Amino acid sequence: MPAWAPPPSIKEKPVCILGAGVLGRRLAVLWASTSRPVTIYDTSPSALKSSRTYIADSLANHCFSQGTHPGHVSFSSKLEDAVQDAWMVIECVPEDLDLKISLLGRVDRLVGKDVLIATNSAGFRSAELVSEVFHKERVLNTLYYIPPRNKCVEMMSCGYTSPSIIPFLVEEMQDIGLRPIVVPDSVGNGSLSKGMIFPRIWGAMKKETLKVLSEGVADPEEVDVLFRDFFGAERGPCEMMDEVGLDTVVRSERSRLPNTREGDGFWGARGEEYVEWLDMEFVRRGKLGVKSGEGLIVKKRRGVQVKKVKEDTAAQEVWKEHSVDLSGL
Repeated sequence: MPAWAPPPSIKEKPVCILGAGVLGRRLAVLWASTSRPVTIYDTSPSALKSSRTYIADSLANHCFSQGTHPGHVSFSSKLEDAVQDAWMVIECVPEDLDLKISLLGRVDRLVGKDVLIATNSAGFRSAELVSEVFHKERVLNTLYYIPPRNKCVEMMSCGYTSPSIIPFLVEEMQDIGLRPIVVPDSVGNGSLSKGMIFPRIWGAMKKETLKVLSEGVADPEEVDVLFRDFFGAERGPCEMMDEVGLDTVVRSERSRLPNTREGDGFWGARGEEYVEWLDMEFVRRGKLGVKSGEGLIVKKRRGVQVKKVKEDTAAQEVWKEHSVDLSGL
């Protein structure tokens, strides 16, 4: 593969994040927390607006807890503007194969060949997403979970990734407090790896959890109580699915159902029933988890007057003025 060298002065160049959803805005907080500039791209004005509010609050809190200073965060609804001058572009859009292939291809045509292109897809290997990418040597998987609280991030080559990229990116991630884990893109017999580590463990957990719930064996709170008690975990699987977003869970797991991915019968014969149950009972009723205020564990407090929190405290105003650029909204 062609040799790759990092662009100069990367700490002065922005990290561009494609998608202002639950994960994208969290990644913005993480990468901006050590004085690095960040740009967020999304075609949805409401997503950009809500992410701006989240970042203005969360970035201040995270930097305070880490003893760091924030970088400049800007927003854009135009891809050409968002990726300009970036040293790395991180794709965080929904788990739609065609969408990801098209978007990575567009980014490849817009940025210089030394700019890294990373996908956060949990359901697809980056090798499946590069058919429209010419400079495949700068593409890889970087799978974050729920940053900045969760520090681990899995990294895997697309099969073409330049050997110098992963060790370089490991150092950059460690610099912002992450714990990178490098996953081989092939296994001992020379065949391609089936993907990242945690999604397979987490997928098995989701499968069994949805099976228990859909069959009426237990309710979500009972499942989480048992899980926390036995494993000593802070959160149970139902709470974690609520935090990720139940609509995101449904989209992601449908990509892993039998016959939709060659050689990946992860969910088994009845998997579609469990995913459909989650969709019918929660997602189609607007119960999406934390983002909607109601989900498997999250419950709306009906009839309770919630005290309105003043939107902009003096501290937030300072952070917004100096760290969060509103001109792209």
